[in-house]
Amino acid sequence: MPRYNSEKPFQIGEFWLSKRPKSEAWYRTWFDNEARQTRRISLGTSDFDEAKQALTDWFVLFHTKTEEAPEESTLAELFARYYEQYGSKLRSHDNVQRYLRYWLDFHKTATVKEACTPARQQAYREYLQNEMKLSKNSIRQILTVGKAALNWAWKRGELASVPYIELVKVPTPPPKGRPLEVEEVADLIDNAEYHLKAFIVMMISGTSRNRAILDLKFEQVDFRNDLIDLNPKGREQTLKFRPQVKIPQTVKPWLLKQKELSQSGHVIEFKGVPVKSIRTAWRTVRKSTKLDAAVQPYGLRHTMARWLRKSSVPAWEVAAQLGHKSPDVSTTEIYAPFDPSYLFKSTAAIDAFLSEVALQLRYTSISDLMLDEIKNIENQGDKWWFGGDLNSRPHDYESCALTS
Repeated sequence: MPRYNSEKPFQIGEFWLSKRPKSEAWYRTWFDNEARQTRRISLGTSDFDEAKQALTDWFVLFHTKTEEAPEESTLAELFARYYEQYGSKLRSHDNVQRYLRYWLDFHKTATVKEACTPARQQAYREYLQNEMKLSKNSIRQILTVGKAALNWAWKRGELASVPYIELVKVPTPPPKGRPLEVEEVADLIDNAEYHLKAFIVMMISGTSRNRAILDLKFEQVDFRNDLIDLNPKGREQTLKFRPQVKIPQTVKPWLLKQKELSQSGHVIEFKGVPVKSIRTAWRTVRKSTKLDAAVQPYGLRHTMARWLRKSSVPAWEVAAQLGHKSPDVSTTEIYAPFDPSYLFKSTAAIDAFLSEVALQLRYTSISDLMLDEIKNIENQGDKWWFGGDLNSRPHDYESCALTS
């Protein structure tokens, strides 16, 4: 049997520091009740202070608390566990870490109960506004992250209860980009490069957000059932819900041709490469058409929302088209998009809008316009844009692909 030092130079909870005989390394040590044995794991250091810190950090991060009262749990320990086990895995982890630091810079070693009294919360909000000079929107985000951490601990059974966190009210921000008139949309399409034309057409067709259209792949397009699933496979739905929408008939012929010519599998591509951003191309066409700075890509979504309501599309169908509320995830609703009446009125209204835009450009449909654009590009010797031999003519492929 190995010999253990009966003295415990440092202990936290059920864990303590120990050394093996004839070894300078410190170990995290505990007694395994099931096996009735003492267990040890090396901390990788022979320095006592480093070992103490390592044991403390490990205990804070991984030793789960059970139904701990708010007056016993410290914000520092709770936030450390929240960030390590959840917040660090979020896309916005940098912001989460910074927001939690705001809390700890002010509350320091306070317990949950001490930090969340009404008077303390008010003092904290005043500190963020007056001393840190933060906007109300930033303050709300900081408070929301702290509140999320407390709720996370409570849902895991670590906190016995969660104090109420009062958030600040912020003014409703103006919409991103103003709605456009038919003539303005036609002017943008008429002066845009081909990939930006395609983006504008798909934004109108899907009434979607910018990112959903730039992410869209042909594997998400079901031509047999005339459906576009704006949420790619494997992506978890968020508050910015991406619905399934119908393919407007006025764009279907062009979309089929675009699939045939696509090199990347993305609906929006430039010289065979998916387009990551349309900021530069949009800024260029907006200036060339002399439209005001309020004309933004997201304004196309507002344009269609307004058009749908003007076309007497029922409010619930407008909401479903825009993804403002997720459908009931029941077995029946999963198959709703395959109902012939699914988004029937909104899709008809979108077709009508696209037809009016096409008439402004002297075409009978948007597909006629876009297919004509493809012919023009091919006639100019740029067939390689759509699947020709990329080595058939010299060009700076990488720099061209990233200009947008």
